[in-house]
Amino acid sequence: MKTLAAASPAHFRPQRLPLWLLLLALSTLFLCSLDKGYLYRPGNHDVISVMNLAVAENLSPDHGFRLFLGRRPGSDDAPTYDMYSRFPVGGYALIKLAILPFGNDLSARILAARMLMLLSFGAAAVLAFLSLARITSRPWTALAATLAAFSSYYMLFYNDAVSNEFAMELFAVMLVFHGMVVFVQEGRFRQLLARTCVALLLGWRVYAFLLPFLILGVASEAIGAWKEGTALWLRVRSTGAAVLRSRYTALGVFALLFGAAVLGFNFANEYAAFGGETPVTELPSFRSMLSRTGLDQDPDAPFDPGWWLRFLRQQFFRICVASVPFVLTDRGVDLLEWFPSLHFSAPGLAGPALWVALPALLMAVAASATLVRLAGPLLAWRPRMLLATLALSGFFWALPMRHNAAHHNHDALFYVGVPLALYSLLLLYVHKRWGPRPVVGLAVAALLAFVVSAFQMDRRWRPDSRTAEIRQAATAELGAIRETTRGRVVLVLGSVEPEWHRQAAQPYHGWRYYLAGSVLTHSPDTEAAARAADFILTHDRVESDALLTPGNEQVFLYDPAGMDDLLELYRATYRQAVSGEPAARSYFDVYLGDDALTYVRDPCVREDAKYWIYVDVVPEGPEDLPEGRKRYGSNNLDFRFRKRPVLFDGKCMAVVSLPDYPVSGIRTGQYFSFSSRQLWMEVWGAEIPMGGKSSAGRSGPDAG
Repeated sequence: MKTLAAASPAHFRPQRLPLWLLLLALSTLFLCSLDKGYLYRPGNHDVISVMNLAVAENLSPDHGFRLFLGRRPGSDDAPTYDMYSRFPVGGYALIKLAILPFGNDLSARILAARMLMLLSFGAAAVLAFLSLARITSRPWTALAATLAAFSSYYMLFYNDAVSNEFAMELFAVMLVFHGMVVFVQEGRFRQLLARTCVALLLGWRVYAFLLPFLILGVASEAIGAWKEGTALWLRVRSTGAAVLRSRYTALGVFALLFGAAVLGFNFANEYAAFGGETPVTELPSFRSMLSRTGLDQDPDAPFDPGWWLRFLRQQFFRICVASVPFVLTDRGVDLLEWFPSLHFSAPGLAGPALWVALPALLMAVAASATLVRLAGPLLAWRPRMLLATLALSGFFWALPMRHNAAHHNHDALFYVGVPLALYSLLLLYVHKRWGPRPVVGLAVAALLAFVVSAFQMDRRWRPDSRTAEIRQAATAELGAIRETTRGRVVLVLGSVEPEWHRQAAQPYHGWRYYLAGSVLTHSPDTEAAARAADFILTHDRVESDALLTPGNEQVFLYDPAGMDDLLELYRATYRQAVSGEPAARSYFDVYLGDDALTYVRDPCVREDAKYWIYVDVVPEGPEDLPEGRKRYGSNNLDFRFRKRPVLFDGKCMAVVSLPDYPVSGIRTGQYFSFSSRQLWMEVWGAEIPMGGKSSAGRSGPDAG
């Protein structure tokens, strides 16, 4: 039976109209994101973005191109680095280049970084289209498959988060995959090697695409060599020689060596940052590698088949969500995505995981083999091999990295190969059975689904105008403060959590970007830290000669001499909070005021401030919740106590401002682990002071 596209012309050119339509569809993403006041989406976008922006901001020859989140005071007047070098340096270098032209305008720098992410996402989609157009020789088929695969919840939610782990790594794997297609069709091996180098400088998931390609390619050449032999020993010898001489084998060895060199740079980077005294096995990158693969787990821990069943079900649901445009899963995605991902715990990951991983991988291989077999009447072997590489790539990452994949939804981005391969084959069948017109119609439908999904995602996650205004004002104030504090020691006092910071980024990550270049300390030992710091930064305002930013309204910088005035404010806050009986007594006493929760321990020492506290606030109406929290029915105001409190007069105190919308319930307590926590206090309805339920404003120490 006649097959399509066993090989393509050396100077392949797809029809131009589908490509222009793809570019038109991708332009809608930029239309949704050009607002400078947007900054970034709530949820995990804020934390992820500010972390990666901080690393990029700090990347410079002054620090030996170290990859670190921030610096804090260390011994011998030498700052200590908080290293974050688990990913290759290339992505951070590109982010740095993108934000450099915008000086000290932090909002413009964030926008530039987000535009770089969207450009990476768009380039990945174009490369996917060009690859499928080459494989199928049907540009309309390639257009429909690409738009359908790139319009899913994962693609549109993570496409502008500032991270080389999302859109930039998606670009990296598509760059390599397009190189694979060109290599198979035209034999351009050096080009594939160059693309592999570029991709490995951006992310590690390239290996998930390389492995199935190499396995299928080497197997194909080995089978061909085996069939050519006559005697058994001649077959074995010719097969072994074919494997050793194979360019697929050479590509694998090259990728392994180059990746080892990139990882070696990170190890050397960290080793130097820690003064050359930390063993390699204790370096953050090495520990991250062990935790993501599960090699740090107790091998004698009991095997938990229930965990594996939940994990495999989770991956199945993720593939389903990744294969459908967001407009069709806008509400259903909450059920499909989040429910199966809950309650994963580390002990369940231990044990002889190969017993489950190997059958799961074999099932994936069998499914791909079936896919390849069914494609026989439609495609020749090599195009089928490339589609099988696409379909397998997500499994080749998720199963070895199951400890990471279980807790991180963004790993589902790299199941994109499944819909790309599946839709390509289905559309080829439609073309073969009914001709090109239905395929063109489906491509137009996919384009409309992509555009509607993009606007729907933007509508669902875009901050409201009030939130954007609060964020912008605080970001502008911090931009002015950053130049003053650069290179100096800054004590950050987060005694009260302001609305802009709660909505924009978690404090212990956010400050690292906003004050990149400064040496930051969050010591709860307030008085001692103030004496050692050059500046004090806080959300609390007192009229004092030591206030260096009198024109600010949300973030305030003080000379250390202003510590006495701040202490008086904290003492007054403490006296007001403890004037009544605590709502709960546990390791900390919890006082429920009109507009805040106050956590107090008296007496208190530095070691008492190590706890991670959870705070769940249930509104009277779900419409008051941020979009990312509606699925849970409560707002999350969790905090790490050591990053928040002040320690004064032998006491520890932390204040958490309640939202300004009507509240029907509050739960708070202590986390013991990711999935284990203890309830300290739960209050509902009439037990909540009316001030905490009023939307008229605030009256506490963070007012204004």
